[in-house]
Amino acid sequence: MKLGLIPKLLLGLVLGIVVGIYAPLWLTSITETGRVFLGNLIKFFIPFIIFSFIAASIAQLKDSAGKLLSFTVSLSYVDTIIGCTMAAVTSYILIPGFVNGKSFSETTAATIGEPIVEIAFPPLMDIMSALVLAIVIGLAASWGKSKLIATAVEELKDIIDIVIRKFMIPVIPIFIFCIFVGISAKGELSGAIVVFGKMLLLIIIMQLIWLIIEYTVAGFISKSNPFTAVKCMLPAYITAMGTMSSAATMPISLRQAKTIPVMDKKIADFVMPLCANIHSAGAALTLTISAITVSVLTKGELPPVSLIIVFIIVLGIVLTGAAGVPGGSVLATLGILQSILGFDEVGLGLMLALFMVQDTFGTATNITGDGALALIVNRFFGKKVNNQEVLKGDLHVTGENN
Repeated sequence: MKLGLIPKLLLGLVLGIVVGIYAPLWLTSITETGRVFLGNLIKFFIPFIIFSFIAASIAQLKDSAGKLLSFTVSLSYVDTIIGCTMAAVTSYILIPGFVNGKSFSETTAATIGEPIVEIAFPPLMDIMSALVLAIVIGLAASWGKSKLIATAVEELKDIIDIVIRKFMIPVIPIFIFCIFVGISAKGELSGAIVVFGKMLLLIIIMQLIWLIIEYTVAGFISKSNPFTAVKCMLPAYITAMGTMSSAATMPISLRQAKTIPVMDKKIADFVMPLCANIHSAGAALTLTISAITVSVLTKGELPPVSLIIVFIIVLGIVLTGAAGVPGGSVLATLGILQSILGFDEVGLGLMLALFMVQDTFGTATNITGDGALALIVNRFFGKKVNNQEVLKGDLHVTGENN
């Protein structure tokens, strides 16, 4: 029987802890070699992930659907940014108390051994260059009549998607194993587990609070009962919890959105598949809280507020393009964690582990929140958009909201 990603991740984590406790110096040197190699390999692909996802996402946003499309995309981005801001403020208040002086010490050869060999293969471009170039290329493909560019970026995204599914996701448990061998060998595990346990509980609570806020605001704007809307979308939340896949949940979420009494079915047909690919509030909350926690643990202090503001603004853009690929959200975010917050391989590995462990709750929050956005869009565009106009947008979108 094949193990899923989460069991493999947990297995890698547990084995890493056990090996780290009992491993001799030569064995930790081998795991350090693996950590450095896989860390360099992941960082090599990050600019390609950001460029291909963002460029292809913008290229697909053609103007034929007009104000409806622009409004939905803008609403998704604003929703994500506000959610991240709430998560950041809460984290700045609570996380220092969770950490309570605990931090990871610098790696030393005497503690866990040095890598046997280090192979350097630097990325072809830095993160911000990839982001800016993606926006420029994506806009050129969207505004002009260059079908060649649009096709090229879409095919590049398909290639990177295959790389993620067939290579990067499978090696993540190995990377996590190597990370936790080092953490365990340095005797820093017990404090980290307590901190991460509290942080994961905070993430789940914040996701539920954000869903309540989303539906309360949506109910007020749409002049409808938010409790009725939540009740309608509850089967989608439960399904997403079980599948951890918005693609598998899409038939349920679309069907349930249409059962909301005030919902125009044509609006639901347009908004729900689109938001499955561009709206990741649950993932954004997780990444913001996790980034602040890991930053305190690895650097010994809260990141400057100015850096977190930049991180949140860029995170919203990155998640808009990366939401449609399984694991794409966290993998694309590794780039800005490295370039903006200065995370090293240990920090990036911890982010991968924390994100994957809570993925079932994040996916459920993402897909359920789409219903709240559909309610708001319906308030302004319901009964006003004919089927032809929506279909002309050529938004054939389904995907994993991870």
